Amino acid sequence: MRQNLKGRNYGMNPDFRNRGEEQTRIETFSDAVFALAVTLLVLSNTVPETFAQLIDSFANIIPFGICITLLMIIWYQHYIFFIRYGFKDIYIVAINAVLLFLLLIYVYPLKFLFTILYNLNVAWITQDRELFDNLFQVVIPAEQAPTLMIIYGLGAAAVFLVISWMYLLAYRRRKEIELDEVEIFHTKTSIYDNLISAGIPLISVVIAAFGGFFWAGMAYWLFGVAMPLFHTLRERRKKKLFSKA
Repeated sequence: MRQNLKGRNYGMNPDFRNRGEEQTRIETFSDAVFALAVTLLVLSNTVPETFAQLIDSFANIIPFGICITLLMIIWYQHYIFFIRYGFKDIYIVAINAVLLFLLLIYVYPLKFLFTILYNLNVAWITQDRELFDNLFQVVIPAEQAPTLMIIYGLGAAAVFLVISWMYLLAYRRRKEIELDEVEIFHTKTSIYDNLISAGIPLISVVIAAFGGFFWAGMAYWLFGVAMPLFHTLRERRKKKLFSKA
C-alpha cells in the first residue's frame, strides 16, 4: 500500500517537497508490525464452531472495524511523516521502535475497550438488563471500569506524543533537510495537532481517575470540536502569513 501510494500524491500536501519517495527498511519493518497488529486483532476472536456462534461473532465487527480504523489513521500519519522527511538514521529508528512497541502492547486493550463500549451501547438501546449486568459484573467489575479508561487514555496519549516527537525531530533538523517557511509551518502544525490529540486522552484519564467512567468516555467527543477548530485557525494563520508570498 505504501509503495503504491508513493509517487501518486494521493492526499499529499502540495506545499511540501517530499524527501522520502524511496522505500526504506524502517518503513518496510514498520508495515510488518502494523500488519502483525491487525493479525492480533483477528486472532483475538475465537473461531465459531456452531452457526449460533457464527451469528454471535458478527457482534465483533463494529469494534474490530473501529480498531482497524484507528490503526490505519496512525499508519497514515507514519506514511506521511516518512514520505515528507525521508529520515533513516538511528535516532528516528529508536523513536519509531517506541511507537511500534506502544502499538503492539495496546492492541488487546484497544479491542477490549471498544468491545465493552459497543456492548454497552447495545444494552442501552435494547434495554437489555442481563447484558448490562454481565458487562459490569462478569466482563469487568464496575469499580474497575475507570482503570480501563486510564489504561487506554495513557496508551493513546503516548502514541500521539511519540508521533509529535517525530515531527519535533523534523523541525529541529529543518535547516539540515532544507525546509522552507511553508514546510516549517506545516511541520509545526503537525506537532501541535498531535499534542492536542494526546491532550484529549489525558483529560479522559484525569476524569477517570476520579471515578467517572461515563464522562471519561464522553471526553473523546472533544476530538470532534477541538480538531476542526484547530485546523480552521491554522488555515487562517497560514493565509495571513503567506498570502502575499
